Amino acid sequence: MTSTIDALFADGSAGDRCLRVTPHQREFVAGTLWILVTFVQFSGDELLLYPLALYFAIRAWQEREAVFGLMARSWPIMLFPIWCLISPIWAVEPMEALKQAIYLSLTMLICYHVVLHLSPRQIMYAVLAATGAIGVLTFVLGVSSGNFAWALFPHKNRMGISMLMLWTVAVATMLDPASQRLIRIIAAGAAVLAAFLVFNSDSATAILLMLATGGICLAGASALLGGFLRPSRIALTCLVLALTAGGGSVGISTFKGDPVGAVLGHFGKDRTLTGRTVLWQYATAQIGERPVLGVGAGGFWRYHASPLVQRIYEEHHRKPRDHFNFHNSYYEIAVHQGLVGLGIVIIAQFWATGWILRGALTLGTMPHIYFFCAASAILVRTFTEADFYKHFIIFHMLFWIGALSAMRAAAKSPPV
Repeated sequence: MTSTIDALFADGSAGDRCLRVTPHQREFVAGTLWILVTFVQFSGDELLLYPLALYFAIRAWQEREAVFGLMARSWPIMLFPIWCLISPIWAVEPMEALKQAIYLSLTMLICYHVVLHLSPRQIMYAVLAATGAIGVLTFVLGVSSGNFAWALFPHKNRMGISMLMLWTVAVATMLDPASQRLIRIIAAGAAVLAAFLVFNSDSATAILLMLATGGICLAGASALLGGFLRPSRIALTCLVLALTAGGGSVGISTFKGDPVGAVLGHFGKDRTLTGRTVLWQYATAQIGERPVLGVGAGGFWRYHASPLVQRIYEEHHRKPRDHFNFHNSYYEIAVHQGLVGLGIVIIAQFWATGWILRGALTLGTMPHIYFFCAASAILVRTFTEADFYKHFIIFHMLFWIGALSAMRAAAKSPPV
């Protein structure tokens, strides 16, 4: 495979050197900028976000035949955007529901466009470039301010999960035998930086997922080298897992105390997961009122129109202008899009997870193992955060991009 960024300079007609940008380089830069601007919010980001969204929309229309062809093969993940587009018919806030549905449809179009133009490895490099730049800036701001916990991010959990994204792509690139040596060295440095920032975030979810994704990448790299699949190593792995499981079961059974509470307490959390379980009780009651169709996007969290929302805000010490959610994607979707919408989302998840798993197990490349690692972290995150299938969220865009990339690679379809 050729280098991700080809030579930017080519000889001019008069012997001078002139800058030339190939279509693939243009799409790589556009994709990297999109990841950068959706990875972290900053003042004036709409000046880059909306022009990029318009560019992708125009390009998708220009290549509508290829886009629609890929959509036809991946129709399960388009069912929910279609459901959202018709939800304004019954939504409490029809205009808000329509706006969010249009944004979600555009988000999915961007996923298709990226997959059509960039190879899985180029996508991995784009993620590394964008998240690595944010990681360096976060470190610099942390050094200057003396506060690594937040830096560019609104709270420590957001920083932790964001730096987990950098960690995963950096480790995968570092272990990728098909990547150039310089890129792997840069990725190794990014992995060290990401690990430092994840631990400084003190986010339990991010730290545990960092260990898990790192282990998956190492196992994948070992398999790619042809060493892991030897019978002796498989037997040794099974033995280690059996001893670990046995020792863990003995330890838990003899531990006098609350092991779950001890782990949560180490990260400053209680058994309510900092009030999340209370929120889920409110969500369950709301789902019971409108179980089938829900209230539509933007229909529940209306502070000035709902005494219930005012009560929730007061209990969780929120201000009227704060954005809030149920801190669980499935509850959030069920409240707003009903159990029908939730069922459609679960179908899409199973479809995408199947393709991502197939790509990791059968295609035999580190980029597809990376997509599997990212998908694993994303699916775990859906139980504590409420932004799954929301527009312009790069974490979940990578979930769909990974599935679509695996589907195209299985069909041996090169980038356009």
